[in-house]
Amino acid sequence: MKSLEYLKSISNPTKLRLISLLLNGELCVCELEEITLIKQVNISKNLISLKDVGIVEVRREKQRGFYSLTKDFKSNINLILHIKDLVNVEGVLINDYKEYLKHEDVKDDNVYVCHAFRNEAK
Repeated sequence: MKSLEYLKSISNPTKLRLISLLLNGELCVCELEEITLIKQVNISKNLISLKDVGIVEVRREKQRGFYSLTKDFKSNINLILHIKDLVNVEGVLINDYKEYLKHEDVKDDNVYVCHAFRNEAK
């Protein structure tokens, strides 16, 4: 039954975009917002849905939540390979990945302060 829930989730374009970015590692909501240009409320709603079906998990650090794919989801290697194939052919996923790479270039010594926290510091 879990496989059916996984398939339903990746059939949603926004969820697929989030999953494809999380294949690269852990990201917080504000990072996902900066990369995808999707509103924070929509990202959060979709991440909660993905968490409910066991695709993502959250690690809390103070006020921030860092999302990553669960080990159970990552163990579905054929599904993961299919998502990676989609990333290589779907225009929006390709653009998301390019933005992710730019975003990674901005990180300094594995420390990244997203726009929400930069604005709070001012």
